[in-house]
Amino acid sequence: MDLKAIPAFYGVYLLQSTVRKASSYIGSTPHPVRRLGQHNGRVKGGAVRTSRASLRPWEMVCIVSGFPSNIAALQLEWALQNPHLSRHIDNDKRISFAVTRTKTNAKTGKTRRKPGRPSTSLLEKLSNLHLLLRAPYFSQWPLEIRFFNQDVFQAWQTWCERVDEQLHPSIRVILDLPHRSEEEVEEITSGQRPTKRRKMDLIGKGGIDGIDPTYASLAQVLQKGQFILDEGDEQKCAVCSKPLNLKHELVTICPGSHCQSLSHVTCLSKHFLQSSPPGLLVPKTGTCPSCRTSLSWIDLMKEMSLRTRGPKEVKKVLSKSMKSTVSAAEILETESEDDLEDEEDFDAEDSGEDRPISDIDAQSVTSMESFSTMISKMINASPGKTKRLEIVIEDSDDDRE
Repeated sequence: MDLKAIPAFYGVYLLQSTVRKASSYIGSTPHPVRRLGQHNGRVKGGAVRTSRASLRPWEMVCIVSGFPSNIAALQLEWALQNPHLSRHIDNDKRISFAVTRTKTNAKTGKTRRKPGRPSTSLLEKLSNLHLLLRAPYFSQWPLEIRFFNQDVFQAWQTWCERVDEQLHPSIRVILDLPHRSEEEVEEITSGQRPTKRRKMDLIGKGGIDGIDPTYASLAQVLQKGQFILDEGDEQKCAVCSKPLNLKHELVTICPGSHCQSLSHVTCLSKHFLQSSPPGLLVPKTGTCPSCRTSLSWIDLMKEMSLRTRGPKEVKKVLSKSMKSTVSAAEILETESEDDLEDEEDFDAEDSGEDRPISDIDAQSVTSMESFSTMISKMINASPGKTKRLEIVIEDSDDDRE
């Protein structure tokens, strides 16, 4: 399987029933709006646990995003669903514990006991999320939490005030309520599904509908990169001033509209780390060595990984962004809905048995390689020839309310 680009968007979300506030659900998805529609029965798909009409409609109250890969998001999702097993939570800080379930064989009458996943309230899920995001493993990632519900955000703030340890300052916490007119709200809440044009108009206006799940935001820098990189090997690194070998070296492009700075990935990483807190292996933010613009490392890596690993996606973004009648995001949104097999939603709460902790911990290595050591792996790999083993994530179970 070919190496994939960093996803345009992938988030771990928390649902709450608007009918029964005590019912909640954890999942992950590359497309929050579509996934919420599936949970509420407006779109084909969804999950068994959210299919009960007595609990619909569901509300997405918060989502964690900024993951370097879908595997990274699945790791947090699994840990949040299994806080009683996760090794990212110290035993002395654990607030959720396994419960013993007893099953009786109808034929033999024998009983069997096995540990099960504990029932957790919405507040307990938020508390476990806070614990996990404080863990060294997850706190190193450029994550952000968006809350779409005022009451749930208030519950989060109350918990943060009660605990002594706080999240790493680089993890952004945002109250992202929608800012719409009464006409827009009426159109969205009506029985009819909003048009693709209407959905694109809502991007950036807050709420779950304001999330852009496509690569459209990278169109400008991708287009600029094509012109800059076409100038050949006469370009020089903005950090070390040495010539850039564009065919064999990984190069970052400053997204600034008036900056044409190019840098070796390793050089720019060292430049960013010089002004970062000690102990970081991967930088989170830094300034462009040429224009001094503040840059996000994950955004730079997302563009570079898309440029080097996703030529088909780049072609889509660039070809659609040239059309003036419709936005790139709108067309990419259409194509992403027509191509659901490219990115699948994951629902571990709906399936078989609880997954052993050793399995998900083994995947931690893969996730860190996709982010922390992605640079060295791509440098040593020949473009177009690199392969990796396909990672299979098995479902885990929770058939309780």
